[in-house]
Amino acid sequence: MIGIQCLGIRGRSWVCALTLMVIGSTGGLRVVAEQTGPTPPSTQLVGVKLPCDIQRFSRQDPRWEGWVVRIDLTDPNLNVELGIGGPDPDGPGPWETVLSPTSKIARTHNFDLAINTVFFVNERKDRPEAVKYAEGDPAVSVSIVARDGKILTARRGGSPILFDKNNLASIGSLNAIPPDSKVVVSGNQQIVFRGKPVSIPPGGERAPRTAIGTAQNGKQLIIFVIDGRRPSWSVGMTLAELAQTLTDLGCEHAINLDGGGSTTLVVKHITPSGPEWRPLNTPSDGSQLPIPLSIERPVPYVLGFRWDSQTNP
Repeated sequence: MIGIQCLGIRGRSWVCALTLMVIGSTGGLRVVAEQTGPTPPSTQLVGVKLPCDIQRFSRQDPRWEGWVVRIDLTDPNLNVELGIGGPDPDGPGPWETVLSPTSKIARTHNFDLAINTVFFVNERKDRPEAVKYAEGDPAVSVSIVARDGKILTARRGGSPILFDKNNLASIGSLNAIPPDSKVVVSGNQQIVFRGKPVSIPPGGERAPRTAIGTAQNGKQLIIFVIDGRRPSWSVGMTLAELAQTLTDLGCEHAINLDGGGSTTLVVKHITPSGPEWRPLNTPSDGSQLPIPLSIERPVPYVLGFRWDSQTNP
């Protein structure tokens, strides 16, 4: 099934989505091909009205394109939740859940906004090495994940962010999961500590990144995604560049979440035909193809946000 969907504005061009559904045992792939045309008169995100601040992040040298989201965690209408890719596929076995696109998980939970989270390992079954991730793959996080005070992944390591019963966020090591906590997810390392970038050697790979930070003593959440692996669009960031950027954005503490092809920021759009869940960024999977495409990589868990108000019904 092939269709065209208008996504919004990127740079000076109107971007549409060429959606190709490959039906089979692994479900579907969401493929986005950039097509340019006249810029519409409005630079607003069409169909998006959320009680949070969503801003484009754009630089010319180096070439960076991304998004910054600021969320007031004291908003009484806000719900912060963990979205799971699917049911445990093997009970007491080694796997915890299955992979699913961030947009599909967000649709299942009716999230207004969602991002990918943890680093993970998946079972590739009998597929070529080039096909590394497919919807429905059994998967397991490599660091701690918890929901409603219950541990889903007990693996140690990484740098967690915890949301308490009032949605307030804290970043730092955990000796135990508080029974009244709502969500805990982990990145691979902390990149901002007490308002300063953590010392990270310069250099390294520039790649797509997802990061999350806290400000105002845990009352504000700052989400940052940067596209990469597309030199004409965005080259991505090193970890040192990411740490400095999150510091410049005002984070008191911040962690690096899973990046690369996993980096996805999804927002619920209201259209005449009903709600649609679309990535705002340009996921990097597919950039290596002869005709570059953007394929949304399936993931095991997402961090979702939903406002119980009439702002974005």
